[in-house]
Amino acid sequence: MSVGGLSCQRLIYVLIPITEIQRAALLTEHLNMLLPTLIATALAAQASAQLIWNARSHDAPQPKDELAVDDRASSKHQHTLQQPTGGDDNIPVPPFKTGQYTLKAQDNKTCPTYGESQWTGTVDVTDAHRLFFWFFESRNDPANDPVIVWMNGGPGGSSMFGLFNELGPCIFDLDATEPSANPWAWNRNASLLFLDQPAGVGFASLAEGAPMPAADLDGAPGFQTFLNIFFGEIFRDKAHLPIHIATESYGGHYGPVYLMHILDSRACDSKSAFWGNITSLILVDALLDWTGNAIGTYELLCSDSGSSSPAILNSTACDKIRHALPEVERLGLSCDLSQDGHECVALDQQYMDEIDIFYRELINTGQRSPFNIHQPCSSLPLCYPGKGNFTRYLNQAHIKAALGIPASVAYSGVNLALNNAYVRGRDPLKTTTRELAAVLDAHEKKHVGGSGGGGSLGDIRVLVLNGNDDYIVNTPGQRFVYDHLVRWGGQADYRIARWRALPEDELGGATTGFWKGTDDGRLVFVGVDGAGHTVPGDVREGSWRILQRWMEGGWRRQH
Repeated sequence: MSVGGLSCQRLIYVLIPITEIQRAALLTEHLNMLLPTLIATALAAQASAQLIWNARSHDAPQPKDELAVDDRASSKHQHTLQQPTGGDDNIPVPPFKTGQYTLKAQDNKTCPTYGESQWTGTVDVTDAHRLFFWFFESRNDPANDPVIVWMNGGPGGSSMFGLFNELGPCIFDLDATEPSANPWAWNRNASLLFLDQPAGVGFASLAEGAPMPAADLDGAPGFQTFLNIFFGEIFRDKAHLPIHIATESYGGHYGPVYLMHILDSRACDSKSAFWGNITSLILVDALLDWTGNAIGTYELLCSDSGSSSPAILNSTACDKIRHALPEVERLGLSCDLSQDGHECVALDQQYMDEIDIFYRELINTGQRSPFNIHQPCSSLPLCYPGKGNFTRYLNQAHIKAALGIPASVAYSGVNLALNNAYVRGRDPLKTTTRELAAVLDAHEKKHVGGSGGGGSLGDIRVLVLNGNDDYIVNTPGQRFVYDHLVRWGGQADYRIARWRALPEDELGGATTGFWKGTDDGRLVFVGVDGAGHTVPGDVREGSWRILQRWMEGGWRRQH
């Protein structure tokens, strides 16, 4: 049965074996070229000093000096962390055991906030994989507000980047050595969970000798297990609340694939299925398909699109890109239909050799950044200005002790070995449009079994949030992908919807841009002006206001 049919089978990509020597050589050569581009995206997670924010004072709550925390219910699976007194030996490292978790209340000092309760902890999702989380309750009504689960991309990027540099309750300003409270954090009206995953990323760890995750599906079962333990054991009082899965960049793979795995588990009435109320998937500058990136480059860099800014590339480069686009689109369709590693490599090689090469020259000479086309590349070759402050901050012994992490554990914003494993496994070259289409159509699939109560497999809406100044996952390309490549039941309705200016009155004048969506609001696309590859970090107030309208059920098309 097809992926969209939600068969009672674990989702498996169809890969045609590559046996020819020429194909193998081409694949190896191209993956070696592609790796720097992908790790550059992940290494953006270390660019804390690059994100500048001028905080607005209105509507901002006042911070509190102290944080009162309550004790969570104990469990036979909980491993109590001994309070550290300065030495690594004071923090025991429990052996890996599926279902085991740790939990440690935070005191509002490591991450200064506005008084909301917060905890850090780990969850053993297998006997060899341990995930790390940092959970903040809502500043508004934590007993009733929804829960947002945030994951950064990479692959291999830590979600601590999202916490400290984008949407977290505390953030690093430029050149700061410690974080301060963020008035526009995404937990103003929702509890907020930052998850380091898959195992081996950030503070998430692997048992000694365990194989490293190397494919999208490697992380999917662990994600589902984490949700079951987090909502079923650790925070049972949150289990009934709406859940929004939010993810960025390579999260265009994580989000659709992980949700597809959950839906497949529900369809099979699997004992491991997570039946929590997943309400929406929020995709931030999220990569689904390389075809869109290639096609969108022409509009992004060769047209002023009616703006006051001139085209970024010269006419010679733009002519070459224009002539290369038909072949790129043909190769993209072939990659999408076959999921053949060779075809997908051919698409990306055509993109890099005939399209990306021109803007890449501007990056290599420091004139432009891949994360924002209107900013220079401040630090070659990866365009990030040294190690981010939050990385140094998290590696301090007293900070790790406060988080419940042994001092011997080194934190890194990106696991390059894991990133390399994913690239060589070819998953970053594939499309995830079919998985996303199945997620959008899940509300039409009825569950036959006991656990789901006879309803649909899932009623999940999708919000796409894209920075209009992003080069890596550019907005024109994303518009093409969602119009033409995400083939779901509401595609026709979405495609004919008219683009509209963002309602400045409802967004408090915090940002401009455009949006469109289906009548029922099941799929909504918002393009944000003034934002690059990290929308929540670039336009903090505006992104929160867009999010708030989404959680309230807004962004439905008005006739």
